[in-house]
Amino acid sequence: MLGILCVLGAMMGLSVASAAAEEPATIRYCHGFGCKLSTTVRFSSVDMAELKSIVRAGHSSAEAEREALGRADQWYERLAGAASGTSTDKPKGGFSDVYNASQLDCIDESRNTTSLLKLIETRGWLSHHMVGRPKVRGFLVDLRYPHNTATVIEKESGEAWAIDSWIPANAEFPDIMPLKIWKTKGVLGRN
Repeated sequence: MLGILCVLGAMMGLSVASAAAEEPATIRYCHGFGCKLSTTVRFSSVDMAELKSIVRAGHSSAEAEREALGRADQWYERLAGAASGTSTDKPKGGFSDVYNASQLDCIDESRNTTSLLKLIETRGWLSHHMVGRPKVRGFLVDLRYPHNTATVIEKESGEAWAIDSWIPANAEFPDIMPLKIWKTKGVLGRN
């Protein structure tokens, strides 16, 4: 099927990458704290075209691309929330929610956002960033609970950026900031 799309795309002046870019995809969506539970989220060709449009709207600059990645994360959380029953995920899920399947901790959130970012990257839709590894801050003795975030690295400057979707409620815009600033936050539970 992909071969036929590529030939048709080439005849219409589209690249092989653009013909393959809207192929359906699936992502394993973590929830229930520590990725204790997971739901397979399926993206149709129409979903993938919408995601591509959201991301590519930010191609003009690194700043615009980070903004677009935040909007893509919101879009993803709306779809995944409906599929997994996590639409009511509260901001900064805490220990009181550890047995609640509809809530996510920062491990779930960082894995989910990283999975989305990797999907976007493998489709070739990033112009100014590459996906980094999730990062952690805090280790209790510094008066901070351990906390994880997804990251992207700006290609031109090499600067790492946190994309932290644990701070807001489900499908709200994530905290996006330089990783070096993100690492200084969280003392005594403050962001």
